[in-house]
Amino acid sequence: MPSTVMVHGSETNTVIAHGVKVEGDLSSQGGVVIEGEVVGTLQCAGLLTVGPEAKINANINAQEAVISGAVDGNMTVIKRLELKSTAKITGDITAEVISVDNGAIISGRMSIGNKVTASQKPQAMPKKEARSSGTTGFEV
Repeated sequence: MPSTVMVHGSETNTVIAHGVKVEGDLSSQGGVVIEGEVVGTLQCAGLLTVGPEAKINANINAQEAVISGAVDGNMTVIKRLELKSTAKITGDITAEVISVDNGAIISGRMSIGNKVTASQKPQAMPKKEARSSGTTGFEV
């Protein structure tokens, strides 16, 4: 049965280790490092770090994020989103700033450069959009 997990602490990162699966709503006031699997929703008031073997099937709302693994869900990142070469994103992305390494795969719409607020839902897409046309190639 899915549950809601609230994590408090500004200095400490919450770690979802390799081999651990979390189902439900995960909300953290600090940073989160995911090396395992998350299914549900994910709210992170700090830096979200997704490892290269991590699998996320969730809508994500984070202050900042560095993604190296697989994300299936919409993402709203208030400040900077960094997609490493091993990242595979299936879903819509909204972020103020994005950095995409060569080799990252994005399948979805993107809205970059607009001021993003914490109250925006991951599904909300402002008017400017870009579509991925392959590995790190974009049509605007």
